[in-house]
Amino acid sequence: MTEKVLYIAFVWNQHQPYYRDEQRGLFIMPWVRLHAAKDYYRMASILEQYPEIRATFSLSPSLLDQLEGYIEEEATDLYLNVMKKARELDEREQSFLLRHYFDIQHEKVIAKYPYYRQLLERRGFNEPHADELEKARQRYTVQDYLDLQVWFNLVWIDPEIRRQDAFLRGLEQKGRNFSEKEKEELIKYHFSLMEDVVPVHRRLQKKEQIEIITTAYYHPIIPLLVDNYTSLRATPGLPLPQRFSFPEDARAQVEMAAVQYRRLFDAEPRGFWPPEMAVSPETIPLLADLGFAWTITDEQILARSLDVEIYRDGYGHVLNPEVLYQPYLACGEGAELPVIFRDHHLSDRIGFVYQHMAANDAAADLVHRLQVIRDKLQGSGGSYLVTIALDGENAWEWYAGEKNDFLHALYRSISSAPYLETVTVADYLAENPPKRRITHLATGSWVDHNLARWIGTEHKNRLWDCLLETRQAVKKWAAKSPAPHALKKSLRSIYKAEGSDFTWWMDSMPYHLAAPFEVLFRQHLADAYLTMEMRLPSFLAKPLLKAPPGEEGRYECAAEIPVCMVPTWKEK
Repeated sequence: MTEKVLYIAFVWNQHQPYYRDEQRGLFIMPWVRLHAAKDYYRMASILEQYPEIRATFSLSPSLLDQLEGYIEEEATDLYLNVMKKARELDEREQSFLLRHYFDIQHEKVIAKYPYYRQLLERRGFNEPHADELEKARQRYTVQDYLDLQVWFNLVWIDPEIRRQDAFLRGLEQKGRNFSEKEKEELIKYHFSLMEDVVPVHRRLQKKEQIEIITTAYYHPIIPLLVDNYTSLRATPGLPLPQRFSFPEDARAQVEMAAVQYRRLFDAEPRGFWPPEMAVSPETIPLLADLGFAWTITDEQILARSLDVEIYRDGYGHVLNPEVLYQPYLACGEGAELPVIFRDHHLSDRIGFVYQHMAANDAAADLVHRLQVIRDKLQGSGGSYLVTIALDGENAWEWYAGEKNDFLHALYRSISSAPYLETVTVADYLAENPPKRRITHLATGSWVDHNLARWIGTEHKNRLWDCLLETRQAVKKWAAKSPAPHALKKSLRSIYKAEGSDFTWWMDSMPYHLAAPFEVLFRQHLADAYLTMEMRLPSFLAKPLLKAPPGEEGRYECAAEIPVCMVPTWKEK
């Protein structure tokens, strides 16, 4: 019997919400910059050591847009705003440092560096209240604040990059008593890594080692833009806001992404990552009409589309692998598009399980599971593809060796494993077009194969109603034929507010994490009214998210992020 090759597609999704407050031209969160320094460059560059490994990367346009803001417009973020000389910090800025400059995994990261851990112990491991923070502030010297500024920005650089660079390695070894000049050089390093993100991806794609795909520009849930009542298909009886149906917005978000892709990568995008893997029958003609060659979603969407179960044994091995491990041609409204479906279980093992294992053991476990799949498919005709797709950034700080130890072990193992071969999705589909059809693609996402994470609760629905009122105001204003640049600007504010991350955080995360997103959401809607030179509606002047008992006024205190919690506009 001829041994069958099992093909594997790693699809790494790199995304950040759009954090920019346009009125002040700064980012209210630093995660674009910090994850670029720790993840975005390194996740791609590590492949240069493994030429046999192919992978696919989804780079969200909102992420790339913000990288350009840092690099070309010299935009800043709130965390950079407290990087002034330590002796010049005021009390509010010192409190900000103590609140936010430990924003990385404590046990797996901060605990590895003795003096950084001492600085954390002096503040306290738990999230401090304002009065506790004021007492803690007195326990730090000017040099302590400088050392804290350096340590936070240092550990947010990939550890392997730190080991290989003499300057960064020297900072680690020094440990404390850093200088202002060293701090300045460290921040320059952040910017150099941001500058390298697009070039390293472009270089690897030209070598045909990776495929770069895109997603809707500001990461909206496309089925909900087309019609938010489609959420009832997967969750009948879900309490809903007023009906929002703007398929033209969904199309615009995808078209804008394609334009950016062509500009940055000098090629046509082939693959499309639906934000949160959320799909519906209506997404098929939209993507097909705009020239995309394939898309991706979760295995449970496949199960619901085919009305079958994907059975697993007690070890998580799929018992009917022929169903899951092949592409399908999804049909809808006269259009058709190849769709691949990720193995949810294997993807989650990387995201949530392997962090608890030694890197070599974790890699061996994944390779063993791939070998089991290959063995089960040995007697089946045709070619098969295992798709492992997940967030390419947030899991790694929970790993003892960050991403590097695990990925090195995994890529080495697959490179030497017989009959396991990694591929880019487009290359695989070129040789292995879908043989089976899906006549009705189920509506849902990777989260519980429905759309309820983004609609159907009190605060999520309030956001949808506010978005609808503003969108209708823009539509009515557009009928008066305003200046094209003004209409484009007001619509762009709407598109930003349509991003999935705003409703994701509402009623799903602690108040202190959700509140900044709620304020930024209102800021985007206010920007639309300001562009139209209209009076701001009263709903934009007060928080839509009610603070729980004990947290009222938290974002007015000097220890927090008051500048991003107070709109920069006034109700007219």
